Amino acid sequence: MAESFFDRLRSAGESSYSSPKEKNKPSAVLSDEYRSFVDELPGDVQNEVDRYLNVFKNDPTPVIQFLDEYKKDGYSEYFDKSVFSLRDVADKDDLNRFSDLKYLGPNQYDAMYRQDAAGDIARTKIKESKLFQTVAGPTHGLYTGIRGTTELVAALSDLYLDTETLDNVQKVLPEIDINDIYGPDAGGIAKFTSLLTQYGTGFAVAQKVAKKLFGNVAKTKLANKVAKKAAQTKAGQVGLNLAKYGGYWVLPVAAADTAVSATGQRSIGDIFGDETGNALEKALAKTQLEDLEGITDPKEYAAAVLRNKLKFGAEGTAFLGALKLVGPTIKFGAKGTGVILSNVVDPALTGTTKLLASEKSGLPTLFRAISKNTDEALTKMGIPKQELWKFSEYGLDVKRSVLRAIDNFFVQNIRSGGPFSAQARNELKKLDGLNKSAKKSTDIFMKDLDIQMYKLAGAGFDDILFNTQTANQSLRYWGDVLEYMRGNLKLNQLPETLRSSSFAIRKILDDYTRDLSPVLKTMNVKDDIIKNMGRYLNQSYEIFKNNKFRADKATYKKAIDFFVKQQRAFNKNISKSEAELEATAMVNRILTIGRTEGSSPKQRLEAIVNAANELKIPKSTFNKFFKDQKYLPDEVAKLLGRVEDPKQIIMDTIVEMAHTANTFQAYREIAEFGMGNFIFRNNREYLDFARKNGIKNPRALVPIQVGKPFNIDLNKIFRTGKDPMLTLPEIAKAMKDNTTIMDTLLKLPGMKSMLAIKAGVQMNKTVLSVMTQMRNITTAVMFATANGHIGKGASVADNFRILFDDLLNKTKDPQKLRETLQEALENGAIDSSTIAQELEQVIPELLGPSKVFNKTVLNNTTSDNIINSLLTGRGTANILNPIGKTVNKAMEAYQMGDNLWKLFGYNYVKSQLTPALRNLDEVKQYFRDVYKYEFKPVRADGTKKSLSDAIKEIAGIEIRDTYPNYSMIPTFVQNVRKFPLLGNFVAFVSEMYRNSFNIVRGGTRKMQSENDYIRQIGARQLIGWSTTVGIGTPVVLDSAQQMTGITKEMYQAYKDRFAPEFEKDSDMIPVTSQEDNRSWKATNFSYLVPYADVKAPFASAFQTFKQGKDTDQSTLDLFALSIKNFFVKSVEPFLQKSIAFETALELTPNKNLQFRTKQGGLIADMKNDPDWFAKVLYHAYRKITPTTIRSGEEIFQAFNGNLSKSAIKRDLYDTVLKVMTGFSIVKQDPYQNMRFKLGKYSGDLQRTRQAYTNDINNAAKLQADAKKILRGLPAETFTKEFDKLQSNNYRILSEVYKDVQALRTLNFTEKEIRNLLKGRRALSDKDVSMVMSGTFNPENIPSFKKETAIANTIKNINRELETNYTMNDFVNRQELINIRNKYKNVPLGLSDAEREEFLRSTIERKLDIREPKIEERLELQESQDQSKAQPVVPAAPFLPDPQIANMFAANINQQTGLTPVEEALLSPTEQIIRRRTRT
Repeated sequence: MAESFFDRLRSAGESSYSSPKEKNKPSAVLSDEYRSFVDELPGDVQNEVDRYLNVFKNDPTPVIQFLDEYKKDGYSEYFDKSVFSLRDVADKDDLNRFSDLKYLGPNQYDAMYRQDAAGDIARTKIKESKLFQTVAGPTHGLYTGIRGTTELVAALSDLYLDTETLDNVQKVLPEIDINDIYGPDAGGIAKFTSLLTQYGTGFAVAQKVAKKLFGNVAKTKLANKVAKKAAQTKAGQVGLNLAKYGGYWVLPVAAADTAVSATGQRSIGDIFGDETGNALEKALAKTQLEDLEGITDPKEYAAAVLRNKLKFGAEGTAFLGALKLVGPTIKFGAKGTGVILSNVVDPALTGTTKLLASEKSGLPTLFRAISKNTDEALTKMGIPKQELWKFSEYGLDVKRSVLRAIDNFFVQNIRSGGPFSAQARNELKKLDGLNKSAKKSTDIFMKDLDIQMYKLAGAGFDDILFNTQTANQSLRYWGDVLEYMRGNLKLNQLPETLRSSSFAIRKILDDYTRDLSPVLKTMNVKDDIIKNMGRYLNQSYEIFKNNKFRADKATYKKAIDFFVKQQRAFNKNISKSEAELEATAMVNRILTIGRTEGSSPKQRLEAIVNAANELKIPKSTFNKFFKDQKYLPDEVAKLLGRVEDPKQIIMDTIVEMAHTANTFQAYREIAEFGMGNFIFRNNREYLDFARKNGIKNPRALVPIQVGKPFNIDLNKIFRTGKDPMLTLPEIAKAMKDNTTIMDTLLKLPGMKSMLAIKAGVQMNKTVLSVMTQMRNITTAVMFATANGHIGKGASVADNFRILFDDLLNKTKDPQKLRETLQEALENGAIDSSTIAQELEQVIPELLGPSKVFNKTVLNNTTSDNIINSLLTGRGTANILNPIGKTVNKAMEAYQMGDNLWKLFGYNYVKSQLTPALRNLDEVKQYFRDVYKYEFKPVRADGTKKSLSDAIKEIAGIEIRDTYPNYSMIPTFVQNVRKFPLLGNFVAFVSEMYRNSFNIVRGGTRKMQSENDYIRQIGARQLIGWSTTVGIGTPVVLDSAQQMTGITKEMYQAYKDRFAPEFEKDSDMIPVTSQEDNRSWKATNFSYLVPYADVKAPFASAFQTFKQGKDTDQSTLDLFALSIKNFFVKSVEPFLQKSIAFETALELTPNKNLQFRTKQGGLIADMKNDPDWFAKVLYHAYRKITPTTIRSGEEIFQAFNGNLSKSAIKRDLYDTVLKVMTGFSIVKQDPYQNMRFKLGKYSGDLQRTRQAYTNDINNAAKLQADAKKILRGLPAETFTKEFDKLQSNNYRILSEVYKDVQALRTLNFTEKEIRNLLKGRRALSDKDVSMVMSGTFNPENIPSFKKETAIANTIKNINRELETNYTMNDFVNRQELINIRNKYKNVPLGLSDAEREEFLRSTIERKLDIREPKIEERLELQESQDQSKAQPVVPAAPFLPDPQIANMFAANINQQTGLTPVEEALLSPTEQIIRRRTRT
């Protein structure tokens, strides 16, 4: 059966409708007369005739009638008839085939029926189609897996139970090689999915039976023998050894691969192993399979099959073992790196910082002087402190008005914290950290409870991912945990494994209850709320947490129907329409009450029930509510967004309590230190402040009205008596909400969808990219080095172990994890990845209603549900929830990479500050010197801060200021981030600028301190930043150039002339030497340095200036272009098109119906490309698909030796290295890049010639000349255009010449360059000679024959104007000769100014200019000739005449005065110059 299936697979698409006799019967044959007629028809019609002859093979009468009609009318619609109309003239079997043709279409018919070449081609197309391969591959993989498993059982039986079943199994299930079906060069998808299915199925099955398999294996005699035998083999030992390191799931992989591998397959060792090769090839050779050919003894054959299977198992074990060793390897690498940094780099850095920070160095004094002089200069100029700019109104004082405008439109939009002072901003950021800490602390224990619950229920990975019944049953224990939290169950009533974490969560609740009680008393909140805070784990409702919550339409309608039903049950006389009106009004009223801020949940619920009871409904409707508030009728509860998940109920309670307590304390702090600075008790106090600070036109203030988080009115904090405190409008708004312009625009229909696409694409390129994930971990070390956080003080390895275990849900001690993270979280140091947080923040922005003019037009749409499932894993689109869970785990992984180094930095700063700050007085001085505001030693609640608390606070501020932190991005960047059409990861770029500024500013301020330790910290920061951002890259580049032999001249020549535009501003570090084809490999170091965006503007300007002038560019133009590139590069990350929008534009055809990339490359042509749609789809796939999938495709292409679109072979090692480490290797290939440039030059030369031809044939221009001739003036068109032609040709060929010079620098021989220039026929032989010699020679003067287009244009002018002009009237031949002579022998590569100077120079001056170029070219040629063959030169005798000695040594021809090389290369004029230099 299997064999027949795969026979069908080999002949995919063949008919199953015809009998074998009909199937193999040849097509009908036409007479010679008809065949001759058919051969004269168009090719498509000939193909149709051949198909019809196959259809009507028994009786070709219909074909004959079709051809007769064709002969008569020149076309035929004969076969457009229905099948029924042919029943009288067609054979029955033929008619059936014709019916199939009508149904299937030509291609499918050919594949199923025809046995000729056309049928073979059609079947091949189907077989190799992606759709067919996705079916064939898994089918083959499943069959091979079943066959392999059956072979395993049969081999074990033959070997140990003396049976002979293996031979029978292999006859029943024969080997089917997928290469027989597809051949070596096709079927890549089928082969890949076959292996994936074969081994993936095996692993899934093995994982489930692993415990039973290994637990019961010793119970049978057969199993004992097998286990013992396996352990004795080398392959078995490899698996067992790796299992020690790889963990529990390595063994199932070994078992799975051993089971499903089948005879006839090749192992990795067979493909790559070599006993004489390198270490890796020798290791792989150990798993080369034994040859089974010629083994006749059944037991010996079975033993060999088993040994081969064990080798497959060893390879699978090694692979997964290697994956499991990633964590320990990174930890080991971190330790090794730590040893180097601590024992080598740290001592050197410490010595340098001590030297620079000492008063003797003079640097501290210099920094103090600069700071003092700057302040004095600003004071003299009448510029007040920046924090005062915002208080002046526009109008009276021009200077103050300008400063106000700068602050309002620029500073507040690009500064972190917007209108707030640094102190207020830091307090609010600390609030964020405290709230995150509460959530994270709870989440740690909730994760542990999840894991323990899954273990209790025996749920596996796939159960958890796909929410199977087993997984859902395991979470029923959460109901018990919730009851314990409510006090309805005792701790010992829970399963033992759940008690520890449940108790920890209960303690968190109790702690926040204790912290919140005095807050609520201060706010005069009723006692019943205080009493219930610790037990407030009743029902939670979404509308109480989010006043924007809206139930979906179905729930809204059910609530109305509920009240209609209740009314009609109480009053049977009420009409349906009246009941619906009353019910709708009540439902809307309930929602309004639910959204009312400033009241407790209990108060709102009571208000809702009292309002509902005003309707004429049965009194028993809400009876249960008055007994227990969690019992609202389902329809009403769902309308309010009842939370069903026990986990969310617990989390919501803790978050509510933490947010209320922390916000209260933060606002009290702000009220205290803001008083008299930006918060005022009344207008009188404000006017005194204005008078004191010289503010002559003070702005009006507004009352402070803050939000009411979780129903607690905090406005009392900002009141003096009954009157609210005052502040500026923008500060009042920021305290109440933080909405931006884009928050309003996102409510418009369609905007959310566009933002979702933008976010999805960005997610695919970052968190869903293995390469980017790895790069996130490795490159984040630069944040530490830029701050000088190198050496002893903290441990990256320990941090990695803790965070990696948390990511994998394998935390052994949740309490220890909480202790590690809580302090850093509370001080705002971690959980703030710019990329992960940017993507996380998009999720709530994508959900919710769409509005137009503040009216809801779309709410709870299907797209919302899909987005919720895709991005959170908790939506109603259940089939998409696994994707959402994967996305969330990927975000966690990205956040982990970010936290790894921030946690290190936080601990490092604490270790630096501990010896530096010995008491709180020194802390106060530190705040004055570095942060420029006063330290508050006492909290708002009256408790005093310890020295340890102060150091932790500073460490948090330092990490927030100098490491990327999403919460710190300014308003402008927040708007760009939310705008669907612009910007990619703008938050990260913004943070690199902010961090750099803060590192430099903080370092210089610390260098001014009187404290030696603080100065050393500042010096360390400045050295770290300048090394990481500035000095480090050149040092690495120089070292790489020394090791690879790619000289600075070669590097710069390639960068200037051949590097792609996106590489020109990058640091391409060479990693290999130059190959014979003149290429080498390099890595883009800019990708590894996160501060590359900070360097990019400077690098762009410098590269522009260093690259030099174009041929038609002045020095001033070059300088202006450099400045322009600086500013363009600065704003580019924020204003460039988003990837999604850019892709959308590329997928929009232009006026020529072509799709082009942003660089202008052709994607597809709708007019001329039959496969344009497939190409467009593939381009979209490449642009927006997850990078990990694209990386897998690249690895597969490299494995198969596929060429890229540019005909470059992918390197397997480089591709895997890029994916697994983020370390990308790219080829620097001047040969290929020059070939592409030649195509452009060819087009430029053609366009120049065409422009010249068009202009001299332009009748309007010639008519203008005719008018000049009438006035006795000479005609100008021919002269000007001929001069312009020469100038344009010179400019283009000068650029080619510069490329040629670069190729010479890159070690290309003259022959290689000449062949390259001629290869694509881009240049004529004359052009090639010019760019090789570096000398320009102009085009010849046109012949101007009578029958040319120009002559015809002049005839037309004469006819229209009734004149009698001749060619000679318009053409001044002497002027053309002069122009041509002017351009003769001009050196290529001169700018316009230099060329003008050359043309105006004397002969002597021209010879002086050209001589060095000739010398340079001759020396290069002679050095290349000498490198090929170094002739033995006899020692020269002593000759008193140096000229004679020179001629002898140079082998000069005595008659010409030139060497053979000079005679061959130099033009006659150049030969004269060369002879002149010798005499």
